[in-house]
Amino acid sequence: MNNDNGYKSKTYKDAGVKKRITAKAMAVILALILALSLTLTSCGSSAEANTNGSAVTAESTEAADNAVSKSEMFTDRDLADDYDESKAETITLSGSSAKTSASSGVTINGSTIKITEEGIYIVSGTLSDGQIIVEADDAAKVQIVLKDASITSSDSAAVYVKSADKVFITSDKGTSNTLANGGSFTADGDTNIDGAVFAKDDITFNGSGSLTIDSPAGHGVVGKDDVKFGGGTYTITAAKHGVQANDSVRLAESDVTVTSGSDKDGIHVSDDADVENGTESDSFFYIADGSLTVTSGDDGIHADAAVNIEGGTIVINESYEGIEGLSISISGGSTTLTASDDGLNAAGGNASSGSQTFGSDDWGGGSRGGMNDGGTNGSIAISGGSVHITAGGDGIDSNGSVEISGGYTVVEGPAQGDTSVLDFNSTGTVTGGTFIGTGGAGMAESFTSAEQGLIAVSVGDQSAGTTMTLTNSNGDVIAETTPELDYSVVYVSTQDMTKGETYTLTAGSYSESITLTDNLYSTLNGGMKGSFGGGGPRGGMNDDANSGMQGDMNGDMNGGMHKGHGDGGKSGGHGPGERPDDVTGATQLTDGEAA
Repeated sequence: MNNDNGYKSKTYKDAGVKKRITAKAMAVILALILALSLTLTSCGSSAEANTNGSAVTAESTEAADNAVSKSEMFTDRDLADDYDESKAETITLSGSSAKTSASSGVTINGSTIKITEEGIYIVSGTLSDGQIIVEADDAAKVQIVLKDASITSSDSAAVYVKSADKVFITSDKGTSNTLANGGSFTADGDTNIDGAVFAKDDITFNGSGSLTIDSPAGHGVVGKDDVKFGGGTYTITAAKHGVQANDSVRLAESDVTVTSGSDKDGIHVSDDADVENGTESDSFFYIADGSLTVTSGDDGIHADAAVNIEGGTIVINESYEGIEGLSISISGGSTTLTASDDGLNAAGGNASSGSQTFGSDDWGGGSRGGMNDGGTNGSIAISGGSVHITAGGDGIDSNGSVEISGGYTVVEGPAQGDTSVLDFNSTGTVTGGTFIGTGGAGMAESFTSAEQGLIAVSVGDQSAGTTMTLTNSNGDVIAETTPELDYSVVYVSTQDMTKGETYTLTAGSYSESITLTDNLYSTLNGGMKGSFGGGGPRGGMNDDANSGMQGDMNGDMNGGMHKGHGDGGKSGGHGPGERPDDVTGATQLTDGEAA
């Protein structure tokens, strides 16, 4: 569990490599679409409107075959909100000093408190410039109970876990607590401490009180192993990632609010060694219940391997990409996100944005890019819950498959540009649930198959606020939505739509009567894909003459090839991604230097 090498500082440039473009290459600038809420109602659903009229829940049936469960992710002690006070020692903080009731296991040197033995320690009072260090045996479990405690370290972590089996930071019932860094960090030997809370071993935050974590110069919470939130209310503000962990970030029975810095993720789960060595990552994010609210400069939630949403409420108010992972599974809860680029992005390898490099899978298995499908090992599966996406890039973007088998999913945007409501490399299937999408027609594609009725059509240019309605042959409303972004294509699929029935789709002046001779009726591209694929990483950060160009490009324009993503164009200038040399599809790419 404990790594003597510590947390070593690494600088990861923005994703990808810099590519030169030829004279005939096309540059597309991705329009950044601001977050606006979607007003949605649907006949036959269980949608409930909030105070401003937007639908907030619908068809939130949990999937029966969840891959993991809360009991597997958390121990009973992780979720406990109490402690055995009769076995506890006290640590009382007072300005620049402290005192303790412990006869052993605690040493105090000025404003530095060191815990060296397993046990329960109740901490109260204020430490203006100091820290608690846990340096116990590798088998020790240490519980720090915060009872109206405030700790600020001017140049390190307020709580620094050097060694233990596991540390619990428990916010006592009815108390308000603070752990903060003062604005700078000093390394501990080879360990580059860069979080207000820094743990080399497993750490769990629990209890039923509140805790504010403030890190004006670094990350909020850094965990070398697992970081769990098993109870309590948390407000985390950081100049870098809000929560950064190597192995996992897990949330249950907690209310967590995270604000991260510019170009940084709200939740970031990535193993340094995996990224450095290019090996397969198993870093993941998991939420069972509770709530997570994120405002981020880059990804709202990023995990190298998997994002599992089985319940709870997620609100991503602001992000570049909303949720990113090799696999994204949503089986319950309510997820609402706003992204200036992709909403859900399943990217291959160790893909990330903002602070980390991409694996070779993202470039189709080679450093030069070239003729490939951009990777097909990503997956996005929605089997339950409510999902609302507002995106400026692709609403749902997978370097592999997309499967909608349940739940209630709404995608709004992009309004225009070389992106679409839906983008995938292998298959896009609908087998259940409700899916409603509105967006631009530039690169719109349909699902590849459906086991229930699905309509995907162009409806002309419709302004924001124009209601789309789908009715059956009896005039009953099957689905209805009033997007707050412009749109020109509409996707509708519900369990009420069946083969052989006739439906009328109306949007502004557009109206069409559609008979489902097959389950899937589409006037879009139908998911045709050429050798450049879709859903890959954005181009790398650079300041060359091509800065700010969008990496997304059409493939062979004569052959109907689909786009090869570079997802560049973020502020500050991103290099282009893979591009064809000319419209016949030939490629001429050069190895670019690391961004």
